[in-house]
Amino acid sequence: MNIEQLKYIVEISNSGSLKTAAEKLNITLPALSQSVTKLEKELNVEIFHRSRKGTYSTQKGEILIQKANGALEKLQEFLDEAENFSDTLKGELKIAMFPGPLDLLADQITLFKKDFPSIKASIEEDNSQHVIEKVIKEEVDIGFIIFKEEDIQKYKNIHFHKLYDGCMVVAVNINSSLANKSYITEKMLENQPIILYNDQSILEFVQNLDMVESNMEILFTTNNVETIRYALERNTAINIGYDYAFKTITGLANNNSYVTLPFVDTLINTYYFGYIYAANKGISRVAKEFLERLT
Repeated sequence: MNIEQLKYIVEISNSGSLKTAAEKLNITLPALSQSVTKLEKELNVEIFHRSRKGTYSTQKGEILIQKANGALEKLQEFLDEAENFSDTLKGELKIAMFPGPLDLLADQITLFKKDFPSIKASIEEDNSQHVIEKVIKEEVDIGFIIFKEEDIQKYKNIHFHKLYDGCMVVAVNINSSLANKSYITEKMLENQPIILYNDQSILEFVQNLDMVESNMEILFTTNNVETIRYALERNTAINIGYDYAFKTITGLANNNSYVTLPFVDTLINTYYFGYIYAANKGISRVAKEFLERLT
């Protein structure tokens, strides 16, 4: 038995599929299957039921998987404690984030690097769904994303930490016929040209509106914030998105050419902005130190 096998059974349990787990672990499906089979023979315990419908832990297997997850967390604590004996913090800090607090994070990393010059740091921007995937695959240490309660329930292999509560808003040019409204209803969105940021929660919110198929004019979706700003400033389209984005994203925040309006009470859609990291790996000392300084 080895540490890798413990990681394997935890990931298979989280994924519910050998194929999905193999992809996330970046190993071949036969290699993963053989490693788990070898572990089951060594322990003389059937950890998983395998069928065409998926791979599910047995009653005894579930207990072992919980113990394995605990052992992996203890291992990370051991590594962190060993690193504490060094006077200098070393390692990498990889961050993926939803567009917004880039300026803040860049400033914080600059200060962080001054105190710990041996740290190698990187930041990349992407939509929340892609950031979640990067965290699950352990391609990054921390993800800063927009998420909802459903995401917390869905991704059991991720730790979610809330930093900010927000809601969906509509951004319109100050010369738009909607600019003087107190709130937005579905009826007001009829025949309005709309541009959306390509983020899963935004797209799901819009798709759930009753009139989306008949009278809503979605021009296109984009990952380019500047395109959204350009359209709003020229009054060629309106935007449905996170209130957080219009408070923090450079180019969208503090812009007097447009205003943001809340939805009517019956359409209020809440979300959270915060950070995430992989549950089965825990968080490194470098990432932990950075988050303590940031918060």
